[in-house]
Amino acid sequence: MLKNLLLYIFNKRYAGKELRFCNRIYEDISFMPEPVNKCCHSTKMPYSPPVMWGQHLKKFDFIDWLTQLDDIMYFNQTGNSKCLGCKFLEKQIVPKYNPRESLKFITINHFTKCNSNCIYCGIRHKTEDIRFKLLPVLKQIIKQKMISKDVLFNWGGGEPTLCSEFEEIAKYLHSYNFRQAVNSSGIIFSQTILDGMKDGSMSIQISPDSGTEETYFKIKRQNNFNKVWENIKKYAQAPNMLFVKYIFFSVSANENDVREFIKKCVEAGVKNIVIDCESNSANNPYSPFGNITPEIIELAVLMKHLAQQNNIKYEISYQWRQEHKKFIEEN
Repeated sequence: MLKNLLLYIFNKRYAGKELRFCNRIYEDISFMPEPVNKCCHSTKMPYSPPVMWGQHLKKFDFIDWLTQLDDIMYFNQTGNSKCLGCKFLEKQIVPKYNPRESLKFITINHFTKCNSNCIYCGIRHKTEDIRFKLLPVLKQIIKQKMISKDVLFNWGGGEPTLCSEFEEIAKYLHSYNFRQAVNSSGIIFSQTILDGMKDGSMSIQISPDSGTEETYFKIKRQNNFNKVWENIKKYAQAPNMLFVKYIFFSVSANENDVREFIKKCVEAGVKNIVIDCESNSANNPYSPFGNITPEIIELAVLMKHLAQQNNIKYEISYQWRQEHKKFIEEN
């Protein structure tokens, strides 16, 4: 009864009105080691998506959830907006909120343990596993029927294959036929991931960000270049579910690495690549790596052309500034 009343009040306040809004306010949740964020897509710099809860959840409560949504919606209409500065926040007609099957993108980021040390990564405690069990919370959300049949569970981290809950959560989500995307360093090969790739329920994205050992070491600060490409070749047994990413920024942007990267993709049987850019370089004028230059954009165009020549599908990441993304797509 209370749930229905509060939902009615929420929709009366916002639905059908032209306000600053983003669909991710209704559709996303991102579980971090401590705070629970609304999403992981924020382009506001420094990176700061809205915090829903300042610490991890032991129990999912819908009334509390709706209260947090109301807080975000209210402040997004003021000068104290929690999303102000993110390119996805736009004035539009706000749709009616129906919580049933509303969650479409859930990020699993509650661990920081990692076997790589990428220079652009903001995670400091890379030896730390989980601080809390996430699976019970996911079960509560599923029980409340809030998860869409088309949901994507996005594994971040940290390195998912090192997370002590990875196997348990992955198999549980698979039992519901939910899609899972794993963002991995590629250093450890996972049969669980490959099995999921083969039945189409899981995908994996690996970011070598280089085509040579030298550049790989500069960015990743570890020596697993060859092992990663060996594992990429193994995952290419399910080529439609494998995505190999190149993050462009000052350290990775040179023609030799771009050409060698495409060669390595061809040799490994890669059919899909993601042409990405480092988020600070794209969105933060004070980036420690400098900004995205015209030369870097031209190298991204070169990668696109090389991919086309080798029958490799490509995706241009949302991280690029809109004008840069458009230039890459049209040239």
